[in-house]
Amino acid sequence: MHSKLAWSDTGAMNVVPVLQIIGYKNSGKTTLACKLISELTACGLRVGSAKHDAHEFQLDDDGTDSRRHLSHGALETVLTSKSATRVMSQAPMTLDEIAGSMYGRVDILIAEGFKSAHYPKIALLREMDEQQKLLREASNIRLWISWAEIGEQGHKHEQQQGNPVSPSKFTSNSPIPILSLKDETTVIKSALHLALSLL
Repeated sequence: MHSKLAWSDTGAMNVVPVLQIIGYKNSGKTTLACKLISELTACGLRVGSAKHDAHEFQLDDDGTDSRRHLSHGALETVLTSKSATRVMSQAPMTLDEIAGSMYGRVDILIAEGFKSAHYPKIALLREMDEQQKLLREASNIRLWISWAEIGEQGHKHEQQQGNPVSPSKFTSNSPIPILSLKDETTVIKSALHLALSLL
């Protein structure tokens, strides 16, 4: 696995900037990730993506040659054609390893999940009581997006300051903004602003 990682002359691993999107099941992580990837691509950036799956999955369909290779003991196999390449490996990878493997090929990595990783995060909340649970499980949350209604008081102040994000009345003890998922324009603009700030 480590043969794919990029190492600097000093021995430190080189990684691309990473923005994580976290939240519990059906919170909208994939929808937001796809919209953000589209916006970043429109900016001319090369975007990579990664997703942590809490469930086991099959590397390839039954009967394929690559599945046969894996079932006979290959730890890693690569399927390539004139237009695409797929790497399949029978080993887990950390987000650090994934980011290292993409070094030099993409400008930014959008990662769904990997709550315990240390990179900057956008957190999605279906219910406001999920906020405290996520705070116990994850660090470096830079932006909250909630399905719940968000107060307007902080929004007007932030608009006057020219900031693309707005704090809600839920975060009186926290400087981290919470946006309403219903305000899609502000959500995408703020997520894009955060992603570009990492470059």
